[in-house]
Amino acid sequence: MLKRTRLFISVVVFIFIVLSARLAYLQIFQYEHYWGRAEKNRLRILPITAPRGEIFDKNGRQLVTNRPGFTVSLVDLGRGYDQETISYLSQLLEMEEEEITDKIHSQFYRRYLPIRLKTDVSMETVSKIAERRMELPGVLIEVQPIRNYVFGNFASHILGYMGEGTVPDWVKGQWKKAGYEYQLGDLVGQAGIEIAWEPFLRGEDGGIQVEVNSTGQAIREFERVEPKPGDALYLTIDARLQQVAEQALNEVVQGLLNEDNKYAGEAAAVVLDPRSGGILAMASIPSYDPNTFRLDFPVLVKDSRRPLVNKSIEERYSVGSTFKMVTAMAALQEGVVSKGERVYCSGTVTRYGATKSCFRGTAHGALNIFEALQKSCNIFFYEMGLRVGIDTLAHYSREFGFGKPVGLTDIFGEKKGIVASREFKSTLYRDPWYPAETMDAAIGQSFHSITPLQLANYVAMIANGGIQYRPYLVQKIVDSEGSTKMIAEPEVLHFMEVEESNWEIIRQAMSLVTLPGGTGARLADFPIRVAGKTGTAQVVGRDGNIPSHSLFVAFAPLEEPEIALAVFIKHGESRGSTSIPVARKILEEYFRVSEG
Repeated sequence: MLKRTRLFISVVVFIFIVLSARLAYLQIFQYEHYWGRAEKNRLRILPITAPRGEIFDKNGRQLVTNRPGFTVSLVDLGRGYDQETISYLSQLLEMEEEEITDKIHSQFYRRYLPIRLKTDVSMETVSKIAERRMELPGVLIEVQPIRNYVFGNFASHILGYMGEGTVPDWVKGQWKKAGYEYQLGDLVGQAGIEIAWEPFLRGEDGGIQVEVNSTGQAIREFERVEPKPGDALYLTIDARLQQVAEQALNEVVQGLLNEDNKYAGEAAAVVLDPRSGGILAMASIPSYDPNTFRLDFPVLVKDSRRPLVNKSIEERYSVGSTFKMVTAMAALQEGVVSKGERVYCSGTVTRYGATKSCFRGTAHGALNIFEALQKSCNIFFYEMGLRVGIDTLAHYSREFGFGKPVGLTDIFGEKKGIVASREFKSTLYRDPWYPAETMDAAIGQSFHSITPLQLANYVAMIANGGIQYRPYLVQKIVDSEGSTKMIAEPEVLHFMEVEESNWEIIRQAMSLVTLPGGTGARLADFPIRVAGKTGTAQVVGRDGNIPSHSLFVAFAPLEEPEIALAVFIKHGESRGSTSIPVARKILEEYFRVSEG
């Protein structure tokens, strides 16, 4: 019995010694390690999202701001993520469980930091989470600034939208050069100004050190670093002018659809300051609402009218007779026509085995270059095209900025367009270039494919005498303390060297277009002298009688131009031009001319 008692006491003493040694090891030798782990478990650094920089129009009218909203986040409390919590949040937030786990795995380096699952959640969702607070370890509700686009779908292709989608590597490279290194999961701009100017708009996040309880809820604050708001951007856009352009385009498009024009539904307008390249308005129809983009996305991507595409810069079109000033300038500058020479138009002409006609077979008689532009005589410009040849015509087309991007960098996506030429045809066919094809190219048909921005830039060059400015949208950057960081200056990209007298001939001829007898006579009563050019771009399709595109380009006032514009209505020819009324409304707004 005594032996057993001694053995028992020995075992107890041994166990006590082992436990004491282990306790001493943990409390003395491993003190720093476990103290650090306890502190990490108790203390959290919660990020404070910086308010994103606001966006204003040229007159200081607020276009994009921020509003407070609730965000649901999930944090690892040191024991991993609870599967039941993930399942519950999946149902409540209407997210796939896989989507939540993907966010967790993609942000493994942010242990002990909140992973934002969903922003701008409803008060009802917040209430449901609050009711089950003790059952949802690691779930946090944060108040964060949410992007607010003040006028809904206004200028959406310019402003863009926010999201956590994939960012192209070349965009991330540009951001890095500007001082921001993208991290997977960051909420960033996905289009328009928002993506192009991300490094300036995003600001610098702050943080707050808090003590948390066992469920991850903050119970005490220790230290706070306030966030630095992003920079404010002031655009060249005139909000009133932009609204007028969008409304006018929408009305025309809706009217075409009401006439059962199944091809209609898309339109664009670009308004430039020919003295600087500043973009006063850039409208693309249809558009979308950045505030509800995430919810609307499934419908938007299925819409055949492609509302996510900026028709002003990302689409290129045949431009018809608006191209004729290129042919006129080539003929004048190359000396193959004088301003007084007349070419006879009988309504049709047969050259090189091809019979061509004027619009609707109209016979204009003998016309000089002024009258030819005023009445948009195809026969005259067929002759001019043959006189200069396709190579010279292509050269002048490129001089006017066609066939290449015109230099817009404030938003991404500008297409370069196509110039009809031997070189381009050779990329499609083995056949040589035929003279009859030059006749088509001379009136804006053939392979020409031009964006509305390029068209507006071309008219601005006519207005200012050959200066190609870089088009731009951001006029000024102001930091959160009110200091101006940048003011944009006009940048000359190219100067087209032709005789000033030839510019004057083109401008005077365009001014006749908007007088009685011209194709743009609907502007004859406009109180400001407008120089313009109509265009009807024929479209070839399997269906046969497809409505032509309707175009109008103009600048005003004639003597000292302040505004240059291009209006494009896809398949818009319906009982007369639909583009001129849109242009008129834009001009009325710019010059504050009442309709009466």
